[in-house]
Amino acid sequence: MTREIRPTAFHFIVIPSVAFLVLLFLVPHPLAAQEPIRSGQNEPSSLEDLVPDPWPTLKTSLRTGPLQRRLDSVFPDRFREGVDVLWGPNVGWILPEVFDWWAFRTESEGLTPKDAQKMFARLSAREPVFGQPSERQICAVVGASRNLLGSGYGNLIDAHDLVFRVNRAPTAKFDRDVGRKTTHHVMWPTALGPEQADRRAVLLMNPVTLHTKDVFGKILSLVEEDLLWEPSRVRIIHPEFVKYIHDNWLNGHGQFPSTGLIALMIAVHVCDEVDVFGFGADVQGRWDRYYEHHLEKPSDLHPADVEGDLRLEMKEKRTLKVFLGNRSRDGIEFSGFQVDESEHN
Repeated sequence: MTREIRPTAFHFIVIPSVAFLVLLFLVPHPLAAQEPIRSGQNEPSSLEDLVPDPWPTLKTSLRTGPLQRRLDSVFPDRFREGVDVLWGPNVGWILPEVFDWWAFRTESEGLTPKDAQKMFARLSAREPVFGQPSERQICAVVGASRNLLGSGYGNLIDAHDLVFRVNRAPTAKFDRDVGRKTTHHVMWPTALGPEQADRRAVLLMNPVTLHTKDVFGKILSLVEEDLLWEPSRVRIIHPEFVKYIHDNWLNGHGQFPSTGLIALMIAVHVCDEVDVFGFGADVQGRWDRYYEHHLEKPSDLHPADVEGDLRLEMKEKRTLKVFLGNRSRDGIEFSGFQVDESEHN
């Protein structure tokens, strides 16, 4: 005799409720996927969630050598070991406090993970750009000060393993004083003339600027249409690294650090020795650049005096060498390189 199973409240209420809850968690809500992510909300832990697989791992090659240990020793409240210098989707979306600091200094429209993803979809190279950690790297950071004119530093600069140049940095016609070699070009999103940068170098782009609406789209447009730089040689400087410089090394002075200081700080985090050329005023106290012929004054956005004091302090604490160019009373300051003095007389 077959036993008849009669429906109960368990069948009508409990089972459908459980099934509904399972579907609710398994099926993504279409509106939730379209909600823009803003500071203070649930940012994704990684931009990898927003881009197709496979996504390459970005390699910064930070040093933990004698220079970094000395920085940690003499600047214990400033130096931060392991800070991300470069930004890629594997590093993750910026922290809320970094976003707020950044958005306060620029037009925040376009500062979203999805806008960043569009940029990183094109700028996605994985190779290290600062050499292998096992390689000893002696680096030069070359600014654009007129104190380079007549310095004769060209051969000395070119003798370095890595040479970082800043913004517009022509070498043609100036190579006797500024050298010819460029391995890394550090700049903010702006146009460059054909002779103002070596496109064979690695381009390190700083996205933290003033009055830059839709900065990720602007960077991509510059790289592909104006600068015509090979995307595989382009890297993005992490906004957190820029904020770290502003907070820890400038004590919050100015709107944000200059591109020159950013280049210098990258170097002391990835190199074994750092020599600095072409920063500050010339022997006449002029701030204009070596390739221009009009008077210039320090930008109000960057605390030139604070940055100058910082370079001097870092020099005095033997974490870098500063070459004064035509401001030097004793001529060229040598840094272990053999240079023909007759070329500089």
